[in-house]
Amino acid sequence: MRHPAEVFFEDETLTEGLSDEEARDLLAWLVGLADEMEGEDPAYVEQLKRLGRQLARLSARWGVPVGDLIDLVELAWEDPDQPQGRPPRPMRA
Repeated sequence: MRHPAEVFFEDETLTEGLSDEEARDLLAWLVGLADEMEGEDPAYVEQLKRLGRQLARLSARWGVPVGDLIDLVELAWEDPDQPQGRPPRPMRA
């Protein structure tokens, strides 16, 4: 099976409408998530691609920086049982 990074880099719809910098940020974040989930069901790669496309669409349509959208997703994934004062640890999707 190919590395998820190859799949993400080949899919131009993941970065459609984004600046080069925002596209790099989004792809780096998706690759990082894929690396964390390595060895799990390969279907997660398609789920991450869909998530990436939606973030790119929202960013391009509404002018919201990709970094802010990523922060929002990570906040939503945050473990509610984690003690306060510790850096957030994203939950697995």
